Amino acid sequence: MKTLAGEQCVLLRPAQDHSRDDVTDSHVTYQLAYETWLGGNRILNGNSRCSLVQDGFFVSDVSSMNYVFLLISGMVAGLLGGLLGIGGSSIMLPAMVMIFGSTSAGGVDQIHQYMAAAMIVNFLLVIPSVTVHARNHAIWRGVWAPLAAAAMVGLIAGVQMSFLFSGEAAKYLRWCVGGFFAYVAVFNFYCIIDRHRFPGLERQAVEAEPIWRKFVIGGPMGLLAGLLGIGCGSLAVPAQQIVMKMPLRNAIATSAATIATISWLGAILKNAQLGDNGTVTRSLVLAACLAPTAMIGGYIGSHLTHKAPLRLIRIIFAASMILSALKMWAVL
Repeated sequence: MKTLAGEQCVLLRPAQDHSRDDVTDSHVTYQLAYETWLGGNRILNGNSRCSLVQDGFFVSDVSSMNYVFLLISGMVAGLLGGLLGIGGSSIMLPAMVMIFGSTSAGGVDQIHQYMAAAMIVNFLLVIPSVTVHARNHAIWRGVWAPLAAAAMVGLIAGVQMSFLFSGEAAKYLRWCVGGFFAYVAVFNFYCIIDRHRFPGLERQAVEAEPIWRKFVIGGPMGLLAGLLGIGCGSLAVPAQQIVMKMPLRNAIATSAATIATISWLGAILKNAQLGDNGTVTRSLVLAACLAPTAMIGGYIGSHLTHKAPLRLIRIIFAASMILSALKMWAVL
């Protein structure tokens, strides 16, 4: 049979929330699909909206405008991620919740699915940023190496812990992500008010700090990155300033290098263990929509780190984090 757009399709079983008797041409109660890229399927319903399905299971509505919104979200995530060294999940996660909703048509909370996709993009968007920071000699390797080693261990533990929040408990994980975004907002507003709170030391003095101080930062950074599906530069950057008195721009660059070192492993572990919480196919589809503009934004943002005043950016970012937290808490 053909869709309203004239495309040849195959009629699949009805979505989970509709009975077979409800299959009509006037309502979103049937699925038409044809094979497309990445091994998934694309479907068109009676209203000519699109969705992704896997093995006949209805996942979520995806229209052409949704793809545009994902591209925009990727750009914003890349810009702020590259500028502040935080990864991009703080923008991508609430954006996906806003675009697709917090649950699938079958009532499954999608936070694990969105985390899996965001963790793929975090690795891709941070690569251009690290390249720029390295050219500016902003990455302090004496801090990065132990930071990344401890973060790797924490990341593995965090990913395993995240799957304790499955099924009905997944909403609590989403609330925790919102709580972390609220912390980020409060910290950034604090830095705006008290700009001279964290004076930076020279590189030699910072790299000479005891290695346990770097482990204290790296371990929790990796744990939260795996647990919440975020880059966790929002924790690492202020922690480097507070614990080791690093200058802000160097803390941002070193944080970005650490995210690049560990995020690939987090993406693999998260997607490999999705199970009933999602599919690798959908993670790849979402990542493919977000990553191109995120990488461009990351490159631009990392250049701005070394040129632009950060005060205005902090204000905008902190405000966006408040909105993100409210969205994750389902207040908005």
